[in-house]
Amino acid sequence: MKLKLRLSGRGGQGIKYAGTVLVRIAMASAYFATLTVDYTPSVRGGPIFCDVVLSSNPISYPFCDKDADVFIAIDQKGFDRASECICGSTVSFVDTHTVNNAEEIIKEGILYRVPITRRADENNVTRATNILSLGLISQFFFDSGKIDLKEECYTQVLNSMPERVRNVNLRSFQLGRSLYKEIKTDSM
Repeated sequence: MKLKLRLSGRGGQGIKYAGTVLVRIAMASAYFATLTVDYTPSVRGGPIFCDVVLSSNPISYPFCDKDADVFIAIDQKGFDRASECICGSTVSFVDTHTVNNAEEIIKEGILYRVPITRRADENNVTRATNILSLGLISQFFFDSGKIDLKEECYTQVLNSMPERVRNVNLRSFQLGRSLYKEIKTDSM
């Protein structure tokens, strides 16, 4: 089993941190995992994306080229820089409020337009939009059976976060899970 993900946004949104947390959860679930990050010299506010590869076997190539299984975009700049990873089997979760042209660019795979940033704003967890996105894809993993990241590993990693952000991140993670359930219900 191998699963390739690309998370994208702008510098300061915690994209790299979300990738790091996902890798820690995968490793705690006994998977091999890699994280690579791409960003411009103007880190704060510039486009950023990270590729996360999870596998039951050692990983020899840690990037998503035109073969991502999952793509998340929570900002226009990141979307513009990172969307070349999409192929016919990619499941894309693209923010409805910050990315304007997803339907023009994503011509293959499955596209979900999701109010990720709005949900974070509505619940006063704007600084944890990245973790909300992580909750969304964790529920996608669970429902689709794409990978079996153990529930206790999510709990272990999220509870090991610094106390000052732990409760907000745990809440954001649950909001993301609920958001995925909503979009699945709406698409049926």
